[in-house]
Amino acid sequence: MNDLPKLHDGPLKGAAQVDPVIDGFKGAAVACGLRKDGREDLALIVADHAVDAAGLFTTNRLFAAPVAVAKNHIQAGRARVILANSGGANAATGQAGLEACLRACQEAARVADCPLTEVLPCSTGVIGQVLDDQKIRAKLPELFASADDQGLARAAGAIMTTDAFRKMARAEAIIDGKKVSVLGLAKGAGMIRPDMATLLCFVLTDAAASPQALGLALGRAVEQSFNRITVDGDMSTNDTILLLASGRAANTRLEGDGPGLSALTEALTAVCQDLAQMMVCDGEGAGRMALLHITGAADQSSARKLCFAIGNSPLVKTALASPDPYWGRMLSAAGAEAARENLPFQPEKTRVWIEGILVGDHGARASLEAEEAAGRAMQKPRVSVRIDLGLGQGQYWVMASDLDHNYITLNVSYRS
Repeated sequence: MNDLPKLHDGPLKGAAQVDPVIDGFKGAAVACGLRKDGREDLALIVADHAVDAAGLFTTNRLFAAPVAVAKNHIQAGRARVILANSGGANAATGQAGLEACLRACQEAARVADCPLTEVLPCSTGVIGQVLDDQKIRAKLPELFASADDQGLARAAGAIMTTDAFRKMARAEAIIDGKKVSVLGLAKGAGMIRPDMATLLCFVLTDAAASPQALGLALGRAVEQSFNRITVDGDMSTNDTILLLASGRAANTRLEGDGPGLSALTEALTAVCQDLAQMMVCDGEGAGRMALLHITGAADQSSARKLCFAIGNSPLVKTALASPDPYWGRMLSAAGAEAARENLPFQPEKTRVWIEGILVGDHGARASLEAEEAAGRAMQKPRVSVRIDLGLGQGQYWVMASDLDHNYITLNVSYRS
Protein backbone atom coordinates (compact mmCIF):
# COMPACT_ATOMS: atom_id res chain seq x y z
CA MET A 1 0.00 0.00 0.00
CA ASN A 2 1.52 3.28 -1.15
CA ASP A 3 -1.52 5.58 -1.24
CA LEU A 4 -0.28 9.13 -0.78
CA PRO A 5 -1.49 11.01 2.30
CA LYS A 6 -3.68 14.03 1.78
CA LEU A 7 -1.71 17.26 2.16
CA HIS A 8 -3.61 19.91 4.09
CA ASP A 9 -3.65 23.18 2.16
CA GLY A 10 -4.44 25.58 5.00
CA PRO A 11 -3.33 25.84 8.62
CA LEU A 12 -3.12 22.49 10.37
CA LYS A 13 -5.94 21.88 12.81
CA GLY A 14 -3.74 20.89 15.73
CA ALA A 15 -6.11 20.50 18.66
CA ALA A 16 -8.27 23.56 18.01
CA GLN A 17 -10.92 21.98 15.78
CA VAL A 18 -10.87 18.40 17.03
CA ASP A 19 -13.56 17.02 19.31
CA PRO A 20 -11.48 15.77 22.27
CA VAL A 21 -14.13 13.45 23.72
CA ILE A 22 -14.18 9.69 23.18
CA ASP A 23 -16.36 7.27 25.06
CA GLY A 24 -14.63 5.33 27.81
CA PHE A 25 -11.68 7.66 28.43
CA LYS A 26 -10.88 10.74 30.48
CA GLY A 27 -7.84 12.99 30.55
CA ALA A 28 -6.11 15.52 32.78
CA ALA A 29 -2.91 17.53 33.15
CA VAL A 30 -1.13 19.33 35.98
CA ALA A 31 2.14 21.17 36.54
CA CYS A 32 4.32 19.13 38.86
CA GLY A 33 7.53 21.13 38.50
CA LEU A 34 9.51 19.05 36.01
CA ARG A 35 9.56 21.84 33.43
CA LYS A 36 11.56 24.99 34.05
CA ASP A 37 8.87 27.21 32.55
CA GLY A 38 6.17 26.11 35.02
CA ARG A 39 3.82 24.80 32.34
CA GLU A 40 1.70 21.68 32.76
CA ASP A 41 4.09 18.76 32.44
CA LEU A 42 2.22 15.70 33.69
CA ALA A 43 -0.50 14.13 31.57
CA LEU A 44 -3.02 11.43 32.37
CA ILE A 45 -5.24 9.29 30.22
CA VAL A 46 -7.43 6.96 32.23
CA ALA A 47 -9.96 4.41 31.02
CA ASP A 48 -13.17 3.78 32.92
CA HIS A 49 -12.02 0.18 33.33
CA ALA A 50 -9.18 -1.99 32.07
CA VAL A 51 -9.26 -2.04 28.25
CA ASP A 52 -7.55 -3.92 25.44
CA ALA A 53 -4.27 -2.34 24.34
CA ALA A 54 -1.32 -2.60 21.98
CA GLY A 55 1.85 -0.58 21.51
CA LEU A 56 4.98 0.03 19.48
CA PHE A 57 8.25 1.45 20.77
CA THR A 58 11.56 2.94 19.71
CA THR A 59 14.10 0.70 18.00
CA ASN A 60 16.95 2.77 19.45
CA ARG A 61 19.17 0.49 21.54
CA LEU A 62 19.53 3.32 24.04
CA PHE A 63 15.91 3.12 25.15
CA ALA A 64 14.49 5.03 28.10
CA ALA A 65 13.33 3.54 31.40
CA PRO A 66 9.62 4.19 30.64
CA VAL A 67 10.00 2.34 27.34
CA ALA A 68 11.36 -0.69 29.17
CA VAL A 69 8.53 -0.59 31.71
CA ALA A 70 5.74 0.06 29.21
CA LYS A 71 6.96 -2.70 26.88
CA ASN A 72 6.87 -5.12 29.80
CA HIS A 73 3.46 -4.03 31.08
CA ILE A 74 1.68 -4.05 27.72
CA GLN A 75 2.53 -7.70 27.09
CA ALA A 76 -0.64 -8.55 29.01
CA GLY A 77 -2.66 -6.65 26.41
CA ARG A 78 -4.63 -4.70 29.02
CA ALA A 79 -4.28 -1.12 30.25
CA ARG A 80 -6.07 1.34 32.49
CA VAL A 81 -3.69 4.31 32.81
CA ILE A 82 -1.28 6.20 30.57
CA LEU A 83 0.97 8.42 32.69
CA ALA A 84 3.19 10.72 30.65
CA ASN A 85 5.52 13.56 31.55
CA SER A 86 7.49 16.19 29.70
CA GLY A 87 10.47 17.94 31.25
CA GLY A 88 12.72 14.87 31.27
CA ALA A 89 13.17 11.76 29.12
CA ASN A 90 14.47 9.53 31.94
CA ALA A 91 16.78 7.96 29.32
CA ALA A 92 20.41 6.98 29.92
CA THR A 93 19.64 6.97 33.65
CA GLY A 94 20.46 3.35 34.55
CA GLN A 95 18.90 1.53 37.47
CA ALA A 96 18.04 4.79 39.26
CA GLY A 97 15.87 5.89 36.33
CA LEU A 98 14.14 2.52 36.15
CA GLU A 99 13.34 2.57 39.86
CA ALA A 100 12.03 6.14 39.64
CA CYS A 101 9.73 5.14 36.79
CA LEU A 102 8.43 2.13 38.71
CA ARG A 103 7.75 4.20 41.83
CA ALA A 104 5.64 6.61 39.81
CA CYS A 105 3.75 3.71 38.25
CA GLN A 106 3.17 2.03 41.60
CA GLU A 107 1.65 5.19 43.03
CA ALA A 108 -0.52 5.67 39.93
CA ALA A 109 -1.74 2.09 40.26
CA ARG A 110 -2.56 2.70 43.93
CA VAL A 111 -4.54 5.87 43.19
CA ALA A 112 -6.35 4.25 40.25
CA ASP A 113 -6.90 1.02 42.20
CA CYS A 114 -5.60 -1.13 39.37
CA PRO A 115 -2.76 -3.65 38.89
CA LEU A 116 0.69 -2.18 38.27
CA THR A 117 0.83 -3.78 34.81
CA GLU A 118 -2.17 -1.68 33.73
CA VAL A 119 -0.13 1.53 34.07
CA LEU A 120 1.84 2.55 30.96
CA PRO A 121 4.50 5.23 31.59
CA CYS A 122 5.95 7.62 28.98
CA SER A 123 8.48 10.42 29.28
CA THR A 124 9.91 13.09 26.99
CA GLY A 125 12.52 15.78 27.37
CA VAL A 126 16.23 16.01 28.10
CA ILE A 127 18.24 12.77 28.00
CA GLY A 128 20.47 11.85 30.92
CA GLN A 129 18.44 13.18 33.84
CA VAL A 130 16.83 10.80 36.33
CA LEU A 131 13.09 11.35 36.65
CA ASP A 132 12.11 13.27 39.80
CA ASP A 133 9.33 10.84 40.64
CA GLN A 134 8.64 12.49 44.00
CA LYS A 135 7.21 15.51 42.18
CA ILE A 136 5.04 13.24 40.07
CA ARG A 137 3.79 11.11 42.96
CA ALA A 138 2.84 14.19 44.97
CA LYS A 139 0.54 15.39 42.19
CA LEU A 140 -1.15 12.12 41.30
CA PRO A 141 -4.21 12.48 43.60
CA GLU A 142 -4.91 15.92 42.11
CA LEU A 143 -4.28 14.63 38.59
CA PHE A 144 -6.73 11.74 38.87
CA ALA A 145 -9.34 13.84 40.67
CA SER A 146 -9.36 16.40 37.84
CA ALA A 147 -9.73 13.89 34.99
CA ASP A 148 -12.79 14.46 32.81
CA ASP A 149 -14.13 13.97 29.28
CA GLN A 150 -12.59 17.24 28.04
CA GLY A 151 -9.20 16.66 29.65
CA LEU A 152 -7.56 14.87 26.73
CA ALA A 153 -6.82 18.21 25.05
CA ARG A 154 -4.96 19.34 28.17
CA ALA A 155 -3.05 16.06 28.20
CA ALA A 156 -1.96 16.74 24.62
CA GLY A 157 -0.54 20.07 25.77
CA ALA A 158 1.30 18.65 28.76
CA ILE A 159 3.43 16.26 26.69
CA MET A 160 4.77 18.99 24.38
CA THR A 161 8.48 19.82 24.46
CA THR A 162 9.65 21.88 21.48
CA ASP A 163 6.24 21.50 19.82
CA ALA A 164 4.70 24.78 18.65
CA PHE A 165 1.13 23.50 18.97
CA ARG A 166 -0.92 20.63 20.39
CA LYS A 167 -1.45 17.77 17.99
CA MET A 168 -4.78 15.94 17.89
CA ALA A 169 -6.67 14.19 15.09
CA ARG A 170 -9.89 12.25 14.74
CA ALA A 171 -11.57 9.85 12.31
CA GLU A 172 -14.60 7.59 12.20
CA ALA A 173 -15.42 4.18 10.75
CA ILE A 174 -18.45 1.91 10.45
CA ILE A 175 -18.04 -1.60 11.83
CA ASP A 176 -21.03 -3.97 11.99
CA GLY A 177 -23.27 -0.98 11.38
CA LYS A 178 -21.84 0.74 14.46
CA LYS A 179 -20.10 4.11 14.31
CA VAL A 180 -16.59 3.78 15.69
CA SER A 181 -14.41 6.75 16.62
CA VAL A 182 -10.62 7.03 16.73
CA LEU A 183 -8.92 9.91 18.52
CA GLY A 184 -5.18 10.51 18.56
CA LEU A 185 -3.00 12.92 20.52
CA ALA A 186 0.72 13.23 20.01
CA LYS A 187 3.89 15.22 20.48
CA GLY A 188 6.86 15.43 18.19
CA ALA A 189 8.92 18.13 16.47
CA GLY A 190 12.59 17.14 16.66
CA MET A 191 14.63 13.92 16.67
CA ILE A 192 12.25 12.70 14.00
CA ARG A 193 13.16 9.81 11.77
CA PRO A 194 11.98 6.25 11.16
CA ASP A 195 11.44 3.70 12.36
CA MET A 196 8.69 4.86 14.69
CA ALA A 197 9.90 8.43 14.17
CA THR A 198 10.34 10.34 17.43
CA LEU A 199 7.13 10.77 19.23
CA LEU A 200 4.73 10.06 21.97
CA CYS A 201 1.37 9.16 20.48
CA PHE A 202 -1.71 7.93 22.28
CA VAL A 203 -4.58 6.65 20.14
CA LEU A 204 -7.94 5.91 21.72
CA THR A 205 -10.90 4.18 20.13
CA ASP A 206 -14.32 3.11 21.31
CA ALA A 207 -14.13 0.02 19.08
CA ALA A 208 -14.18 -3.45 20.57
CA ALA A 209 -11.02 -5.29 19.50
CA SER A 210 -8.60 -7.82 20.94
CA PRO A 211 -4.97 -6.88 21.66
CA GLN A 212 -3.94 -9.03 18.71
CA ALA A 213 -6.30 -7.21 16.34
CA LEU A 214 -5.17 -3.84 17.70
CA GLY A 215 -1.55 -4.82 17.15
CA LEU A 216 -2.23 -5.69 13.51
CA ALA A 217 -4.07 -2.43 12.88
CA LEU A 218 -1.46 -0.35 14.66
CA GLY A 219 1.46 -1.88 12.77
CA ARG A 220 -0.20 -1.21 9.43
CA ALA A 221 -1.13 2.35 10.33
CA VAL A 222 2.34 3.20 11.62
CA GLU A 223 3.96 1.85 8.44
CA GLN A 224 1.82 4.30 6.45
CA SER A 225 2.50 7.28 8.71
CA PHE A 226 5.11 7.58 11.46
CA ASN A 227 7.56 5.27 9.71
CA ARG A 228 7.57 7.63 6.72
CA ILE A 229 8.53 10.97 8.22
CA THR A 230 11.80 12.75 8.88
CA VAL A 231 12.83 16.10 10.31
CA ASP A 232 16.50 15.74 11.18
CA GLY A 233 17.37 12.07 10.74
CA ASP A 234 17.85 11.49 14.48
CA MET A 235 16.07 8.71 16.37
CA SER A 236 14.81 9.23 19.91
CA THR A 237 15.24 7.07 22.98
CA ASN A 238 11.59 7.36 24.02
CA ASP A 239 9.36 6.74 20.98
CA THR A 240 6.08 5.20 22.08
CA ILE A 241 2.72 4.79 20.41
CA LEU A 242 -0.11 3.23 22.41
CA LEU A 243 -3.52 2.13 21.14
CA LEU A 244 -6.33 1.56 23.68
CA ALA A 245 -9.84 0.32 22.84
CA SER A 246 -12.74 0.87 25.26
CA GLY A 247 -15.28 -1.30 23.39
CA ARG A 248 -18.05 1.25 23.99
CA ALA A 249 -19.07 1.29 20.30
CA ALA A 250 -20.54 -2.18 20.93
CA ASN A 251 -19.42 -3.66 17.61
CA THR A 252 -18.71 -7.38 17.44
CA ARG A 253 -15.27 -7.67 19.00
CA LEU A 254 -12.56 -7.78 16.35
CA GLU A 255 -10.38 -10.82 16.92
CA GLY A 256 -8.26 -10.94 13.77
CA ASP A 257 -8.03 -9.85 10.15
CA GLY A 258 -11.16 -9.11 8.16
CA PRO A 259 -13.44 -6.32 6.89
CA GLY A 260 -14.01 -4.89 10.36
CA LEU A 261 -10.31 -4.63 11.07
CA SER A 262 -9.74 -3.06 7.65
CA ALA A 263 -12.26 -0.34 8.50
CA LEU A 264 -10.60 0.30 11.86
CA THR A 265 -7.15 0.33 10.23
CA GLU A 266 -8.29 2.88 7.65
CA ALA A 267 -9.53 5.25 10.35
CA LEU A 268 -6.43 4.66 12.47
CA THR A 269 -4.19 5.33 9.46
CA ALA A 270 -6.00 8.59 8.72
CA VAL A 271 -5.44 9.76 12.30
CA CYS A 272 -1.78 8.74 12.29
CA GLN A 273 -1.14 10.38 8.92
CA ASP A 274 -2.67 13.64 10.11
CA LEU A 275 -0.56 13.56 13.27
CA ALA A 276 2.56 12.63 11.30
CA GLN A 277 2.01 15.54 8.93
CA MET A 278 1.62 17.89 11.88
CA MET A 279 4.93 16.66 13.30
CA VAL A 280 6.86 17.28 10.10
CA CYS A 281 5.26 20.69 9.57
CA ASP A 282 6.12 21.50 13.20
CA GLY A 283 9.68 20.21 12.79
CA GLU A 284 11.97 22.27 14.99
CA GLY A 285 12.35 25.56 13.13
CA ALA A 286 10.63 24.14 10.05
CA GLY A 287 8.76 26.36 7.64
CA ARG A 288 8.02 23.98 4.77
CA MET A 289 7.24 20.29 4.29
CA ALA A 290 7.75 18.16 1.19
CA LEU A 291 5.90 15.00 0.27
CA LEU A 292 8.61 13.08 -1.57
CA HIS A 293 7.34 10.30 -3.83
CA ILE A 294 9.69 8.02 -5.74
CA THR A 295 8.18 5.90 -8.51
CA GLY A 296 9.70 3.66 -11.16
CA ALA A 297 12.29 2.17 -8.81
CA ALA A 298 13.63 -1.34 -9.24
CA ASP A 299 11.80 -2.36 -6.06
CA GLN A 300 10.19 -0.85 -2.94
CA SER A 301 13.30 -1.30 -0.82
CA SER A 302 15.36 0.79 -3.24
CA ALA A 303 12.63 3.43 -3.40
CA ARG A 304 12.53 3.65 0.39
CA LYS A 305 16.28 4.09 0.77
CA LEU A 306 16.43 6.74 -1.94
CA CYS A 307 13.41 8.59 -0.52
CA PHE A 308 15.03 8.95 2.87
CA ALA A 309 18.40 9.83 1.38
CA ILE A 310 16.73 12.79 -0.33
CA GLY A 311 14.55 13.70 2.65
CA ASN A 312 17.51 13.66 5.06
CA SER A 313 19.92 15.56 2.80
CA PRO A 314 20.85 18.94 4.39
CA LEU A 315 21.33 20.40 0.92
CA VAL A 316 17.86 19.32 -0.19
CA LYS A 317 16.38 20.59 3.07
CA THR A 318 18.01 24.02 2.76
CA ALA A 319 16.84 24.30 -0.85
CA LEU A 320 13.35 23.48 0.34
CA ALA A 321 13.61 26.26 2.93
CA SER A 322 14.52 28.86 0.29
CA PRO A 323 12.28 27.75 -1.49
CA ASP A 324 14.48 26.73 -4.42
CA PRO A 325 13.36 24.07 -6.95
CA TYR A 326 16.86 22.61 -6.93
CA TRP A 327 16.07 19.22 -8.43
CA GLY A 328 19.78 18.59 -9.03
CA ARG A 329 20.40 18.29 -5.29
CA MET A 330 17.65 15.69 -5.08
CA LEU A 331 19.14 13.55 -7.83
CA SER A 332 22.63 14.00 -6.37
CA ALA A 333 21.43 12.72 -2.98
CA ALA A 334 19.75 9.77 -4.69
CA GLY A 335 22.82 8.99 -6.78
CA ALA A 336 25.10 9.07 -3.75
CA GLU A 337 22.82 6.70 -1.82
CA ALA A 338 22.67 4.39 -4.85
CA ALA A 339 26.46 4.24 -4.84
CA ARG A 340 26.65 3.58 -1.09
CA GLU A 341 23.97 0.88 -1.13
CA ASN A 342 24.66 -0.51 -4.63
CA LEU A 343 21.14 0.33 -5.80
CA PRO A 344 19.98 0.48 -9.43
CA PHE A 345 20.09 4.11 -10.61
CA GLN A 346 20.47 5.53 -14.11
CA PRO A 347 20.40 9.36 -14.24
CA GLU A 348 19.45 9.43 -17.93
CA LYS A 349 16.18 7.67 -17.09
CA THR A 350 15.13 9.95 -14.22
CA ARG A 351 12.43 12.61 -14.31
CA VAL A 352 11.56 15.09 -11.52
CA TRP A 353 8.31 16.97 -10.91
CA ILE A 354 7.85 19.69 -8.29
CA GLU A 355 4.23 20.60 -7.66
CA GLY A 356 3.37 18.74 -10.87
CA ILE A 357 5.83 20.78 -12.95
CA LEU A 358 8.50 18.79 -14.84
CA VAL A 359 11.84 20.35 -13.85
CA GLY A 360 14.28 17.48 -14.47
CA ASP A 361 13.92 15.50 -17.69
CA HIS A 362 16.06 12.38 -18.20
CA GLY A 363 18.84 13.67 -15.98
CA ALA A 364 18.91 17.21 -17.39
CA ARG A 365 17.07 20.50 -16.84
CA ALA A 366 13.64 20.56 -18.46
CA SER A 367 13.70 24.35 -18.92
CA LEU A 368 14.49 27.53 -17.05
CA GLU A 369 10.84 28.54 -17.35
CA ALA A 370 9.76 25.31 -15.68
CA GLU A 371 12.14 25.93 -12.77
CA GLU A 372 10.84 29.45 -12.32
CA ALA A 373 7.25 28.21 -12.33
CA ALA A 374 8.12 25.51 -9.80
CA GLY A 375 9.81 28.12 -7.58
CA ARG A 376 6.60 30.15 -7.54
CA ALA A 377 4.56 27.01 -6.79
CA MET A 378 6.82 26.19 -3.82
CA GLN A 379 5.87 29.30 -1.87
CA LYS A 380 3.20 27.41 0.08
CA PRO A 381 4.00 25.51 3.30
CA ARG A 382 3.45 22.02 1.89
CA VAL A 383 4.75 20.93 -1.51
CA SER A 384 4.87 17.71 -3.51
CA VAL A 385 7.87 16.23 -5.30
CA ARG A 386 7.85 13.16 -7.52
CA ILE A 387 10.93 11.47 -8.92
CA ASP A 388 10.49 8.68 -11.44
CA LEU A 389 13.55 6.46 -11.88
CA GLY A 390 12.32 4.67 -15.02
CA LEU A 391 13.54 1.30 -13.83
CA GLY A 392 10.57 -0.71 -12.56
CA GLN A 393 7.42 -0.71 -10.44
CA GLY A 394 8.88 0.07 -7.01
CA GLN A 395 7.61 3.16 -5.21
CA TYR A 396 7.69 4.79 -1.80
CA TRP A 397 6.85 8.13 -0.20
CA VAL A 398 8.04 10.08 2.82
CA MET A 399 7.21 13.43 4.38
CA ALA A 400 10.28 15.58 5.12
CA SER A 401 10.79 19.02 6.63
CA ASP A 402 13.08 21.80 5.45
CA LEU A 403 16.07 23.06 7.45
CA ASP A 404 17.00 26.62 8.28
CA HIS A 405 18.71 28.71 10.97
CA ASN A 406 15.82 28.27 13.41
CA TYR A 407 16.65 24.58 13.90
CA ILE A 408 20.12 25.46 15.19
CA THR A 409 18.84 28.34 17.30
CA LEU A 410 16.31 26.10 19.02
CA ASN A 411 18.61 23.16 19.65
CA VAL A 412 21.67 25.01 20.93
CA SER A 413 19.50 26.44 23.70
CA TYR A 414 17.48 23.29 24.45
CA ARG A 415 19.20 22.49 27.78
CA SER A 416 19.91 26.06 28.88
